[in-house]
Amino acid sequence: MAEWYFIHGAASSRLTWTRQMRVIPSAKRAELPALNDVTPDHLIEAWAEWCLNDLNKPSIIVGHSMGGAIAQMMALKSPTQVRGLVLVGTGPRLPVNPALIEALRQTPAAALEQITRWSLSRTPEPELLANSLEQARTYDPDRAIREFLACSYFDVRSRLATIRCPRALIGADQDRMTPIALLEEFRAIWPDVPLHVVHGASHLMMLEKPDAFNDILLTISQTLAAE
Repeated sequence: MAEWYFIHGAASSRLTWTRQMRVIPSAKRAELPALNDVTPDHLIEAWAEWCLNDLNKPSIIVGHSMGGAIAQMMALKSPTQVRGLVLVGTGPRLPVNPALIEALRQTPAAALEQITRWSLSRTPEPELLANSLEQARTYDPDRAIREFLACSYFDVRSRLATIRCPRALIGADQDRMTPIALLEEFRAIWPDVPLHVVHGASHLMMLEKPDAFNDILLTISQTLAAE
């Protein structure tokens, strides 16, 4: 199996991918640094550079949400290091409601809790909800603001046609953070790229429905191996 490299999203960590280690135990999971000296409008590109330097060898890059933006930027910056792209709950642009940024500034604890609840289905597994809320309580609000601002600046729609490596898309039918409609924007440029849907899950689909998500990963793995 090719080497896999997983990138988490905003207000999250490498623990996002805990349940994927069951099927790809050799995968490397990025733990994105804060990069406090980089302005939000350059953060996605700076993280892409950091991740490219973190790779052991050319890899299949799996990016969730903001991590999907980073993955796309990696493919644009260094095509030879990206053997494939698996874009999860993300888009070629990542618009952020300004009210969310303002809430993170004014009432950060409540805003991070709301983001966590939006990232899970309406009837989440109680233990997963409790663990996710605990992580939200310990997350640096200033970092979260910078990350969501970075997402708001991201837009590579005009450059997608230059990405030629094998690609696959994964979305969730209850995702309130990055709805499947955003994933569909890829298909305006990449009409033949498959879109896999995880049913009964929201933004954190890889934690909510790990078996279904992992089955999709294995299917994608077989497809990429054949290309």
